[in-house]
Amino acid sequence: MMTALREKTALILWFVIFAFVGLIVVEWGADYTGGQGPQAAGDDVGVVNGEAVSLKDFQGALRQAAGQMPRDQRADESVLVRQVWDSYVQEVLLTQEIERLGVQVTDKEIAYYTRMQPPPAVQSLEAFQTDGQFDMAKYTQFIGDPNNLRDPNNRSFVMQVEYMLRQQLLNYKLQRLLMSSVQVSPAEVRYFFAQQNEKVQIDFVVAPGSAVSDDQVEVADADIAAFYEENGADFAHPEQVRLSYAYFPKVASAADSQSVAEEITRLREEIVAGADFAELAEVVSDDQGSAAQGGALGTFGRGRMVKPFSDAAFALEPGQISEPVRTRFGWHLIKVEDKTVEDGEDKVTASHILLSFRSSRSTEDALRDQADAFEAKANEVGFETALGASGIEAMDSGYLQRDQMVPSLGQGTAWLVNWALAQDVGAVSRVAENERGIWVATVVDKRAEGTLPLDEIRSRIEREVLANKKAEVAAEKLQQVRQVVEGGESLEDAASAAGLEVRQSALFSRSESVPGIGRGNSVTATAFNMDTDELSDVLTLRQGAYLIKLVEREPIDEALFAEQSAQLQQQLLAQRQQEALQSWFVQLYEAAVIEDNRHQFFTF
Repeated sequence: MMTALREKTALILWFVIFAFVGLIVVEWGADYTGGQGPQAAGDDVGVVNGEAVSLKDFQGALRQAAGQMPRDQRADESVLVRQVWDSYVQEVLLTQEIERLGVQVTDKEIAYYTRMQPPPAVQSLEAFQTDGQFDMAKYTQFIGDPNNLRDPNNRSFVMQVEYMLRQQLLNYKLQRLLMSSVQVSPAEVRYFFAQQNEKVQIDFVVAPGSAVSDDQVEVADADIAAFYEENGADFAHPEQVRLSYAYFPKVASAADSQSVAEEITRLREEIVAGADFAELAEVVSDDQGSAAQGGALGTFGRGRMVKPFSDAAFALEPGQISEPVRTRFGWHLIKVEDKTVEDGEDKVTASHILLSFRSSRSTEDALRDQADAFEAKANEVGFETALGASGIEAMDSGYLQRDQMVPSLGQGTAWLVNWALAQDVGAVSRVAENERGIWVATVVDKRAEGTLPLDEIRSRIEREVLANKKAEVAAEKLQQVRQVVEGGESLEDAASAAGLEVRQSALFSRSESVPGIGRGNSVTATAFNMDTDELSDVLTLRQGAYLIKLVEREPIDEALFAEQSAQLQQQLLAQRQQEALQSWFVQLYEAAVIEDNRHQFFTF
């Protein structure tokens, strides 16, 4: 039993580290030794309100996290680095708050919970289970036997259980302290119930803004400036950086392509000599979708595949193997299983083996040498001068913010952005690569937190203003319809005369989406504040204008409300408490002074 407990010690301790915030982590085979970033940066991965997160401790946390879940639930290293960092920061902040607020747990409480309520991590240990379920008797027998504690390993295990419980109780008390001021009034409970259960039905006429032509409206510079001024908060941005980078794509050379052609020819010779086509497809085909099925593509007609492939397939008889066929995807061998005619259309059932064009190791090594030489040149004479000398055309990243990947480079490039934020303009990165290419970047520009310049978002604002103006024109059309209805005409006749139609909704609640209207907008809000047969004012949304008439109101079931109110109060209280906790932590995080040096050690 004790051997099993010792093997699980690391797992238990990991649950302690993230007792409050929780972290779902996965197994990863990497050796988390750091040194993956562009430069060395001392011994600290970061600093949180003056408390250093050492590289050694962070590597230990990564290793602990890497062994917590089965291999088939793994994530990539970059995800793991972000998860562990986020939880590490959260735990430091929470521990600091626990100390600041004087939250304490007594030894008596620890002793009680250690004996009577062991944490889930302990209950999950096989040593304390019977038929897969936690067996309190086994645990009590172990924890209550003084002889067990004479073994240093057993004492260490119990101390870790106590530590885990202390952290969980501290976090629990902190949560209770933060949530103690949250209350829910009877009126709030009634409104919560009404949101789900009070329903209305409406007739509505919509005049879509899309029906208004561009020449019916005019967007002036003053309109754009006014929109920008009124909606400035929507255009706020954090600190940003802009990169330029020389890119060396991993593409097959002429020699690589010739090598693939020779390989596909050898494969055909093997098949002709008796090798099984399906078995080879499973092992060597680069079409992963069909390879698992022995290369099977199913049945298809002419024109369903690219022309060289289709022509070759339809020229074969059942059982025949094609000569190598070249398409833009690479070289193929095609085997036709059957040929049929369905509804007058010729069809074949076929399988294939694909060898795609790919760069060889020697080609990629040459690219790395080229990139290394470019980096050295850029550091010596400057990035732009190095570009001119090499004849390479640089690519621009646009403005990016912390933890954002470089879109054109793909996943796992957020480290590059974070590195750039810590550098001066003109700094040159190390050579970096992924499966698609190799690159060297430089910092072109940096800008502090602020508001996006009007010139940068002018076209975006122009689209918004144009949509709003079209909706206003549509609203004018509905104003005329409303005036006709007020003069005594029916809504149906007035709408028809204007070339519009009246639609009727089903009964809907405040929380439901209404076809043709949407969810949670001014139209649905207005409907719940109207009397039966009342006609609304014209309502304008971005997509157009609406005129509605209340047809029916289905009030809440008072008996059902009385029956469920107590349960609803607890449900709403729990929801508000969680919202309060989240809001509190967001404020705590935003007020924290956090130095993040992950980019100096890891790619993520």
